[in-house]
Amino acid sequence: MDGVLIFCKDSILRFRSDYDDLTAVPLLSIQDCLEEENALFLLQYFRHRVIIEEGTTLSDMFLAIEPWAGVLAAYLDIDVRAYIDEIRKPSQVEAIFDWIGIQKVTSVHRAYQHPDIHDGEDLTSYFNRERIPTKHFDIEAACTANGYKNGDKEHYSISGDIHTIKNVPVVISDRQILVSYGQDKNNLLNHRHAGVVVNNKTTYIQGGIAFSLNEVMEALFNDGLFYFSPQIASHDMAKIKEMAEIIEKNEDESREAALYSGIDEEEKLEAVNKIKVEIAEGAFDPMIDHMESEQAYWQYVKSLCDSNSELPIRIGQIDEAKSPEHRFYNFIMDDN
Repeated sequence: MDGVLIFCKDSILRFRSDYDDLTAVPLLSIQDCLEEENALFLLQYFRHRVIIEEGTTLSDMFLAIEPWAGVLAAYLDIDVRAYIDEIRKPSQVEAIFDWIGIQKVTSVHRAYQHPDIHDGEDLTSYFNRERIPTKHFDIEAACTANGYKNGDKEHYSISGDIHTIKNVPVVISDRQILVSYGQDKNNLLNHRHAGVVVNNKTTYIQGGIAFSLNEVMEALFNDGLFYFSPQIASHDMAKIKEMAEIIEKNEDESREAALYSGIDEEEKLEAVNKIKVEIAEGAFDPMIDHMESEQAYWQYVKSLCDSNSELPIRIGQIDEAKSPEHRFYNFIMDDN
């Protein structure tokens, strides 16, 4: 059916037809009345446009999607049910944001070649090695969900304690952004064109956009909440807080030592201006744990299929099909 999905502040997901502006029917009622017991019913509406009623909170949206938590969990690779169960728990935590904004941002910046890490090289040294610019660009498009405070220009992550954001209203921005980074001749966007906005080293243009259901879900769960479940979020945030306290303590000690080291002002200024990436001990532990867990699970699945599947398992390299020429409409693009 042609129409839009509406997240309402009474915690119900409704459908409104393009041919009837005055009636919004609960999507679950449509499923029940049409006797659609198919677990994949919601997939029919994944590409439908979504709007959010004013005053609808994150909790309202979670409760609205509860009938389809299973299919959403499979699609997003997120424990949607765990988040719904968690927001149902009573809490006295105060909301930390005035609203959660969903937005689409496409960024364009120079692509760099990263040399392979050397044997025995630590991550700090690797990330501080000079990168080699290429003729290509990194073009990244993402649907994002961030927390905002009235009068504060900063945007904040919404991952962490779900109880601090569950009662925050959610809004969808009707503007998408194309952003480029750099100054003067290094910037890709022409500053002289009307509508091109320059803000320090960031230049952007904006235009209208509408969000589909799958984009809204990806923005909230994959980009915003990020973690597989609220329990994992709490565990990892505690570890991050612990590491941050250690780093802060080390920085305070280094600052005190510098006061008595006899370093002159010129050397201090040079040290401040030189950007250096420092990798804290244990910073990549969660990622390493995830990779090891994935590797072990893959070995289990592979062994299981090798023993029980009648279909053949391919061993060795599989050559990927590639375009003989890079095309853009009626242009043959230079491969260099």
